[in-house]
Amino acid sequence: MASPQFIFLFLDGVGLAEDCSSNPFISADATPFLNQVLGGPLLSGLWVDTPKILFQPIDARLGVPGLPQSATGQTALYTGCNAPAFLGRHLTAFANGSLRSLINASGMFKQALALGGSVTHTNFYPPAYFEAIAQRRARYSVGTLLALTAGVPFRMSKNYAQGEAIYWDITGERLKDRGVEVPAVTPQEAGQRLASLGTQHHLALFECYLPDYAGHHQDMAQALQVIALVDALIESVVAHLSSQVTLIVSSDHGNIEDLSSKSHTLNPVPLLVIGPEATAFKNVHAITDITPKIVELLSVESFA
Repeated sequence: MASPQFIFLFLDGVGLAEDCSSNPFISADATPFLNQVLGGPLLSGLWVDTPKILFQPIDARLGVPGLPQSATGQTALYTGCNAPAFLGRHLTAFANGSLRSLINASGMFKQALALGGSVTHTNFYPPAYFEAIAQRRARYSVGTLLALTAGVPFRMSKNYAQGEAIYWDITGERLKDRGVEVPAVTPQEAGQRLASLGTQHHLALFECYLPDYAGHHQDMAQALQVIALVDALIESVVAHLSSQVTLIVSSDHGNIEDLSSKSHTLNPVPLLVIGPEATAFKNVHAITDITPKIVELLSVESFA
């Protein structure tokens, strides 16, 4: 039997809320593909369970008081460890030394590699990013540390030019802010790139931070534009998805689903799984359950 393959599409700051005027997901025009596939908008009461499609809300609070945050939420997603419980609090933005120890010990890339699998981080890293790190003007994200601790190469300018990387904003329009002048790509092209990279590895990760930016700005027009981009990206990935590959979409905490506040939310986050392994994720109830399930499914197959 062939080994399963997974594309993990991480969307920063996407929760599931009720139908209200501050929730951009109530607009069917913004997410036509997902609304059609799931039979309704991405709201807190949506559940879908078919042989090839699973959608359900999962917990991002993890039993720790306070608003879920990026550093602990992403660490929990990518390791399967309850990072906020480990720290005793939710930690915003970037991983501290304690969280780095969790990532180094239990990162999903390291776990997949230990099984003999092939992994990749599909995000494009412009040279200016590492220059900013060296000059202490920026800090490593959790996803970057995930690759660093596992020795996974980053996708640089050559990869992007060859269509083998995606920038975190999907289209690459924000690359000019990093001093990179390249033509923007459509979300359809970005989705095709991601689907293609997914066929070449057992586990491919793409991180998109747009939803969290839009949520903090509390701008409905911007939020609608962002979720429309994400919807088009997912549609393209699914259209080009190999029969062996399963797409997993989830988030670290809520934000964009409630524009009445610039803060994160206590809402559950979505788990969307499309592909041959969809039903295997039915028992995923929290963001800490995703990595263990991926590793479990990879461990029962041969990589020969």
